[in-house]
Amino acid sequence: MKIYKKVIACILTLMMFFAQMPVNVFAANQKNNIPLDIVLVLDVSGSMVDPITSTDSTKRITILKDSINQFIEGFAENNSKINQANKQSRISIIKFSGDKSDKVGNETYKNSQFTYNYTQVMSNFFTVTNENKAKLEDVVNSISPAGATRSDYAMELALKQIEQSKNDESRKYAKRIVFFVTDGQPTTLSNFDDDVANKAITTSKKIKKDAEVYTFGMFSLTDPSITGHVGSGSWSDAEKFNAYMHGVSSNYSDAQSYKDLGTREENSAYYMGAKSSNEATAIFNSVINKLLSMTYAGADYTEVTEAKKRIPSDLTLYTDETVQALEDVLKDVKYDLDITQQDTVDGYADAINKAINQLKYKAADYTEVDKAIEKANKLNKDNYKDFSKVEDAIKTVVRSKNITEQDEVDAMAKAINDAIDALVFQLKIKYGSNGGTGTMANPTVELDKEFIFQKCEYVAPNGKHFKGWQVDNTVYKVGDKRVFTKDDQNKEIKAVWEEHTFDQKLKEVNGVSTLKDKATCTTNAIYYKSCACGQVSTTETFEDKDTKLGHEYTKQIKDAKYLKSQGSNCQEHDAYWYACSRCDVSAKDDENAQDKYYESAEVGNHVLSKDWNKDSNNHWHSCTVPGCNEVSDKGNHVYDQEVESSEYLATPATCMTPARYYKSCICGAKGTEAFAATGTHLGHAYIEVKNPQFLREKATNCKEHDTYWYVCSRCGKTSKTINKYYEDKDSKGEHISSDWIIDQQPTVAKEGSKHKECTVCKEVLETEKIAKLENVKTKTKKEETASKKEIKVESKKAVTTGDNTNSIVPIVLLGISLLGIYMIVMKKYVR
Repeated sequence: MKIYKKVIACILTLMMFFAQMPVNVFAANQKNNIPLDIVLVLDVSGSMVDPITSTDSTKRITILKDSINQFIEGFAENNSKINQANKQSRISIIKFSGDKSDKVGNETYKNSQFTYNYTQVMSNFFTVTNENKAKLEDVVNSISPAGATRSDYAMELALKQIEQSKNDESRKYAKRIVFFVTDGQPTTLSNFDDDVANKAITTSKKIKKDAEVYTFGMFSLTDPSITGHVGSGSWSDAEKFNAYMHGVSSNYSDAQSYKDLGTREENSAYYMGAKSSNEATAIFNSVINKLLSMTYAGADYTEVTEAKKRIPSDLTLYTDETVQALEDVLKDVKYDLDITQQDTVDGYADAINKAINQLKYKAADYTEVDKAIEKANKLNKDNYKDFSKVEDAIKTVVRSKNITEQDEVDAMAKAINDAIDALVFQLKIKYGSNGGTGTMANPTVELDKEFIFQKCEYVAPNGKHFKGWQVDNTVYKVGDKRVFTKDDQNKEIKAVWEEHTFDQKLKEVNGVSTLKDKATCTTNAIYYKSCACGQVSTTETFEDKDTKLGHEYTKQIKDAKYLKSQGSNCQEHDAYWYACSRCDVSAKDDENAQDKYYESAEVGNHVLSKDWNKDSNNHWHSCTVPGCNEVSDKGNHVYDQEVESSEYLATPATCMTPARYYKSCICGAKGTEAFAATGTHLGHAYIEVKNPQFLREKATNCKEHDTYWYVCSRCGKTSKTINKYYEDKDSKGEHISSDWIIDQQPTVAKEGSKHKECTVCKEVLETEKIAKLENVKTKTKKEETASKKEIKVESKKAVTTGDNTNSIVPIVLLGISLLGIYMIVMKKYVR
């Protein structure tokens, strides 16, 4: 019967804790598991070595490690089934106890004689699988409780981990979870610390913007049903602790402090607690199953729906091709995609909108328009007085009209037909040049009336002149008459030409010269022959004998073509051949020429010296031809030349300053102004000089050497300004001695030994023996009492952390209380 009652009680307890777990609500078309980024925030304070309660002897640290390893096992198995890294879940582990460290690891520190855990990240986000899970389990198993419960520091580190996940583009669709586990009050030493609790809550508020925060308590005061203070008086420890755990969790997303939680989220149960190892195991199993079952929400199809609303109601107005393209796009839409495929869903909406925008109306019916145009094309527009209105009507036809614009197309056909019906016939006769050139305006011929043939204005073809006008087979002379009828429409009045006979040798026809080529110094004049009609030939010519002129050498042309000889210097003149005044032929090769050449006024060039001539103020070049005193390029000295040559050296270069040279004139004269030759300074020539005045730093221990600045061999300056130095390998620092180190503890029978050594190189510096212990078998009662008091005082100095119920009396009282509650519950509910 007792076993039966215990089973029922256990079942009721488990049901109570399972009911606390939050249920995530997603869309109906969920299918893919969400990758999670989980930050496990674990209490590693000193009280974690205590039993979870007085009725369950399992140590809290054991429950913690077993539970967290449950997490690792569950997610390792799930991740091993997934191939894509960005779809696998990751776990980060943070421990919290004392001071905060930004390093990743499992470090401790000393305060007086006590050891404390740092609050620090033990592992950054880690994708755990069946193959590598041991690595993360080793991190968990390495935890050794010691220290206070600085949950505020822990949540600051958790915030950084969540922000890192949020900023990782590859984790864009990951869900972020913080799982906070503690066994007691938030402290800096041993009591509930308002500051620590409220800082943890305000930091958690920032985390809740991007993550869900679960809290889990393993503590005798754990009771998620308590959310704050009830009644008057001071807050109890239970009220503080449970309100604090609610405030850190996502139950209250806007909590400001444990005393100001704000409004609770609807249907929220993010704070859980256990008072036994079995309850902890069950709750962690439930949490793992809930987290692993979370799936993506469905994609948002709002834009697709809006796009489909734009589809026209009557698609028969559009071309089959564009309608089919729209139907193909609609067939491609899949309605079961999740939020990670939102880009694809948005692409569906874009494709539908694009297909709608590309719907093309069917073309209008242009049959009647084509018939009207065909009718107009069969007409000869030249037969009508004004055909432009028909042409204008055809030009206004727009072929791009669609089926919704059929009335406009029908109006186009009617406009063409109306213009054809309004045409007026007109008799048109035209002139034909029959090979002539030029133009003549077509004659105005009235139907069935007498027409008089006019003078021909065409230019006759080459070699011919006008004879008359021909219509059909009849040739009419200028002034003849003829009557034209409708049957003569578009007939041609054609010019008739006959050949010229160029047999006339005249130098002038009708007052115009027939000269082709004038007479030259060596040829006679040439003229064109002419026809009796007055036409001058363009090809047939005759020569006018004895008209050539002969050469006349009187023209002076100073050009290289006529140069006979050139003056070789400034004392000789150039000589040129005469040229014919009419044809520019040179007299050089004409035997009959008189006065064949002449001497010009121009002389040859000066022959200037290559080197400069100079005096104290000027420089110049002199002509070297005898009898010529001409000088060139004379001018005052200008000292603008910067020549780096020994002859101009003003001051030599030093270590830090460049050499300076006097500026010079282009002729070589040296000035008085000097310039610095860039890049010619020598630089320091540093050497090693072991002199106390050049000492940089003395060695501080036996493994270091003295360092010296280098010294310039030229100017004596040190290398201190460039921070360049060298070690004196022959020097060595002093040993740094340790305190006494016990090598052998003394006993009653034997002396002990100790030594001091260098803390740097470990060399033994000093040794000493320790005297034997005194053989004392008993102590006085007074000494024992003093000793016990000393031990008791020392133990009180140790920092008690987390759950401050370590003394035996509170444990016994708690056990009695819990037993009493248990028996009342069993008596009332299990019968």
